[in-house]
Amino acid sequence: MAQLDIDRAGLDSRRQRRRAVIGSSVGTVIEWYDFTLYGLATALVFAPMFFGDAGLAGMLGSFATFAVGFLSRPVGGLIFAHFGDQLGRKATLLVTLLTMGLATTLIGLLPTAATIGVWAPILLTLLRIFQGAGAGAEFAGAMTMASESSGTANRAFVAGFPGAAVYVGMAIATSTFAVLRGLMPEPAFLAWGWRLPFVASGVIVVVALYFRLRVTETVAFRATERSGVARAPLAEAVRSHWRVLLPGMALFVFALPWVYVVQTFSISYTTGTLSIPPTEALIGLIAAELLTIPATLLFGRLADRVGRRPVLIFAAIFAILYAFPMFLLFGTEVSVVVGIGLVLGLAVIQGATIGVSAAMLAEIFPTRTRWSGIALSREIPAALVGGTAPYLATWLVAAAGGAPWLVAGYLVLLSVIGLIGIGFLPETLRPEDRASSATLINSGLDHSTT
Repeated sequence: MAQLDIDRAGLDSRRQRRRAVIGSSVGTVIEWYDFTLYGLATALVFAPMFFGDAGLAGMLGSFATFAVGFLSRPVGGLIFAHFGDQLGRKATLLVTLLTMGLATTLIGLLPTAATIGVWAPILLTLLRIFQGAGAGAEFAGAMTMASESSGTANRAFVAGFPGAAVYVGMAIATSTFAVLRGLMPEPAFLAWGWRLPFVASGVIVVVALYFRLRVTETVAFRATERSGVARAPLAEAVRSHWRVLLPGMALFVFALPWVYVVQTFSISYTTGTLSIPPTEALIGLIAAELLTIPATLLFGRLADRVGRRPVLIFAAIFAILYAFPMFLLFGTEVSVVVGIGLVLGLAVIQGATIGVSAAMLAEIFPTRTRWSGIALSREIPAALVGGTAPYLATWLVAAAGGAPWLVAGYLVLLSVIGLIGIGFLPETLRPEDRASSATLINSGLDHSTT
């Protein structure tokens, strides 16, 4: 099993493990801060500012640029994954961070359609492509580095830190947007207030670079360098591991659309089609994101105890059963109830999948193709069904005359595909590792790894 080549390579020192987890997690915070900002601005700002239409046509155009970022994700993700498996994790992750952060900062400085006409959506789309390309590699690389810097007995828990960092970034972005949206008059917010968190991304990137530069290359990759890196890691991953690549893609076909329906589409749906005030909807989303942080770590700890597959199977079954009730909760148009709907959609489904899937895929793919295998499994579904989810959901609601049931049915279909894919994935937690994990958890020693 591929996890053995991590173990045989030896583990980094405690200081290096800590720096690797912090460095990968801080970069992930930036990635999802940037991506969440774009999603929120897509739902609340970009239609009138860059497409000159706050109605359905403007929203569809705005969500189309959101989807474009996901079309560029696999391209950037696979290009950077190639270099990550050939040249190393650290150097490649520095480049992805700069690519993503610079694009986000420039979006905050971009003139609107009222100033430069059709060039506004064109330039917005171009910057979104670069943002997507950087983000497409960032999280796969962070999962790779964190997983390679952990022991088998607590790998899902440690790999959960970059996963939890996703929601730290989301919460910071959503909180910033909510505060600005709540405190500023709407004309001022639309004119310049929305730009502030985008421009601030440039400052945050500098902080992230400080932590990334302190990380050294993982022991697992250095061992692979000595024995010989793959000349074509992407091709090797497809050729040698296609039997797990396809189920891995099915897993993310289920997991990724859920986060973008809850994170992005639900805000436009509850504040547009329904009558929830935008600030209250954002507060509910912030609560969901904050609760997803501990949920991700708890599910990771559980996966180190009972196995990866049982936790992922639970998440898929819950998603199948929850899709229609979630929209019933939204339909009450009671802010607290809507918030509960958002919490369950994120904290349970994403909490149970994001860190656990990172550990499982890291243990499936060998070091020489690990980053490429994770990127292939994750970013192709992200392009096909992740970034398109808000656009398609908006279209389905419009086609159904404002009813959300076609969206719920779509989520059920994707969750069934995910459940089937998980069924074909091997369990990567060995019996002896379960016992070791239980010992660590009972004694509290696993805290030393992070």
